[in-house]
Amino acid sequence: MLHKFYNTIKKYNMITMGDKIIVGVSGGADSMCLLHLLKELSNELDFSITVVHVNHGLRGKDAQEDAEFVENICKEWGIAFNLYHIDIKKEAKKRKCSEEEAGRILRYEIFEEERKKVNGNKIAIAHNMNDQAETVLMQLFRGSGLKGLGGISPVRGNIIRPLLEITREEIEDYCVKNHIEYRHDYTNDLNIYTRNKIRNEIIPLIKENINPNIVKTLYNMSTIIKEEDIFLDKKAKSLLKEAIEKETKNYLVINNIKFNSYDDVIKKRIIRIILEKLIGSLKDIASKHILDIIELSKKGTGKKINLPKKLVVKTQYDELIFQLGETNIQNFFYKIDIPSSLFIEEIGLTIETKLLNREKFTLFNQDVYTKSFDYDKIEGSLCIRTRKPGDRIILKNGNKKLKDFFIDSKIPRDEREKIPLLADGNKILWVIGYRYSDAYKITANTNRILQVKVSK
Repeated sequence: MLHKFYNTIKKYNMITMGDKIIVGVSGGADSMCLLHLLKELSNELDFSITVVHVNHGLRGKDAQEDAEFVENICKEWGIAFNLYHIDIKKEAKKRKCSEEEAGRILRYEIFEEERKKVNGNKIAIAHNMNDQAETVLMQLFRGSGLKGLGGISPVRGNIIRPLLEITREEIEDYCVKNHIEYRHDYTNDLNIYTRNKIRNEIIPLIKENINPNIVKTLYNMSTIIKEEDIFLDKKAKSLLKEAIEKETKNYLVINNIKFNSYDDVIKKRIIRIILEKLIGSLKDIASKHILDIIELSKKGTGKKINLPKKLVVKTQYDELIFQLGETNIQNFFYKIDIPSSLFIEEIGLTIETKLLNREKFTLFNQDVYTKSFDYDKIEGSLCIRTRKPGDRIILKNGNKKLKDFFIDSKIPRDEREKIPLLADGNKILWVIGYRYSDAYKITANTNRILQVKVSK
């Protein structure tokens, strides 16, 4: 048993020399077996152990006795012990979930809290092969895809599960042979939870009537599925990397043409990866949401859908855009004095203007955000503002509505509201960052030159 345990640790590189491991110990056979095996290996592999026991506040005296039992064992074995109390009923209501789910979430939160407190780097959990089989069946009954059917991972971040390749029967046999006492939680016998029903009724039924080795069969199946799931995830991440055009913390844009060249299986994975990046988890994201995004990607520009957690997905020309919420840009209007330096708070830009004589002017210092105009062609007062109906710009091929210019230039609709305009009434001198008007170009007859520089 110790050899099998060690091989699992070695195979998944779970423990290295100098590790500080938090061990979740309930007092049951699984966790007591895990603790004893880790204690046996700790000197050889040179790692330290800290035990965490969580009293869920559900079983009164029995729960208190469990805590005292684990604490006494830790004293006897010379292992650091920490006890945490939680009110599961209260937390389940607060988190709007079942007591079973609340307990699971809180245990992991406590293990992580303790890990940080003692500067640990691993959390050992006593999940075994039977837990894996039960998990796979639960996911199957829920209609899960490959990720769910892959079951519990041997290693997930800093969480390790060294007993995952060992059956519950082997664990109990190890405890008997090594005179390891353990506590029995009577709630595990109550078929009020889905997992208990699977453990106490469904798996025994399958063993007796269909497959006596169902636990190992389901474990082997989950391993194969997980390998394929990992491969497909790597492929999806690689294709997503090729398709990404822009990415920030709350905003991600991919090339929609590339995206729609992928198979739907890969599309679904890419969407899940993007959503996890933006909202942290796929909780509240259903299969229908994923399919809605795929359907949206096939529609024309300017379409959008709203998803849970304030997530918006929309199409803009050849782009598929994912963002948290939508930023509404407030309209602004600022009169421009010459010379001046003006900060536009709404867009975080500074506009600098100055007047130059023709003799002192050179085009060498012009760039995307520095433009010069024939000052004498300006008829009214200059301003920096957002767009409004009737705006026009004069280009080489004639007078054009600003709206048509935006459409022809494939500037996304949302972006149009954010673009600052240098204007002379309703005539546009400069669509800042994009195009300036031919009507105000400097010619051989120009005497005075207006230079405008935009900077962050």
